[in-house]
Amino acid sequence: MIYRTKLRCEVRRISVVLLCICVIYGFSPPALTEAAKSVTTIKTAVHMYKGQPYIQISGGNLAITKSINTVLKDHTVKVVQTNRAMQQHNSSAWSKTSVKTMYNNQKLLSIVYTDGINYTDDNVGTYISSTYNFDLTTGKRMTLNDIVDTEFKRANLMSIISQSLQLKYDKGVQIMEKRIYEIPSYYVSEFYYYNKGIVVRFHPTTVAEETEGFIDVNVPYDQLSAQGTSQTVPKYLEYLRTQVSDYIETEMQYFDGYKIGNIYALSNGEYWRQVEPRFYSIPSYSLSPKVRIYKDRTRNYMWVEGADDAVEVERLVYP
Repeated sequence: MIYRTKLRCEVRRISVVLLCICVIYGFSPPALTEAAKSVTTIKTAVHMYKGQPYIQISGGNLAITKSINTVLKDHTVKVVQTNRAMQQHNSSAWSKTSVKTMYNNQKLLSIVYTDGINYTDDNVGTYISSTYNFDLTTGKRMTLNDIVDTEFKRANLMSIISQSLQLKYDKGVQIMEKRIYEIPSYYVSEFYYYNKGIVVRFHPTTVAEETEGFIDVNVPYDQLSAQGTSQTVPKYLEYLRTQVSDYIETEMQYFDGYKIGNIYALSNGEYWRQVEPRFYSIPSYSLSPKVRIYKDRTRNYMWVEGADDAVEVERLVYP
């Protein structure tokens, strides 16, 4: 009995020593090692709901897969419901979608829906993009704030976008000059992943003419995270004042603010209409303020004394 007791103690001691060796040198039992090495492949497939496509995924954690699939199908269900409601009022109206898997590396997933909507008989439609980005390990839907989560990253992001839009402009893409310098924050939200970073997507007419369609800007992770390397993008009005010498200066009788569609009668006899959707009001009328009409490459921008911005305008010529 004493011998058996000593033997059991010796076996336990050896087991403890082996366990410590495994911990110290990083060894794992074979079963755990094989489980850690195995990677579940996430597959995507296109399904149809009442004639409209949607993406579904398979593989991975069942609860996460189910949650993501619900979100992806719901998008198309809403498109179908919108289409049905529109056609009840106008048989020529429609709402439709298309969908594409833009990125899938087993940890991150990007699905992009392109939705079209048309209210009239011209059958042209207006298109927007809806991006769905998921962390496949948690099921969380990722937003741009999850990636651009510090002030210097935000500064880098705007600098990268500005430089990219300038390059596109130089290559002949009809980028709006003002957007190279100033982009409202609500324009910068849609994105999808690629292997080196993210792609920020702008809807038609937000930074370029409608004919250019979606404008995509690649934002590499290394540039986004590089501290102290971003270039400060000047305000557009500052750019006009310091870099644009082609302008006319005059006055207008009174000014109470900017509003799209406003027609401004200038003291030099010219009439200009605001075409940019910019609203700016002042507490009271400004009498005889100075006005500058800047010619910046392909467009005209008007600045009125007392305003902190310039807006795009077009000249009206009356017979």
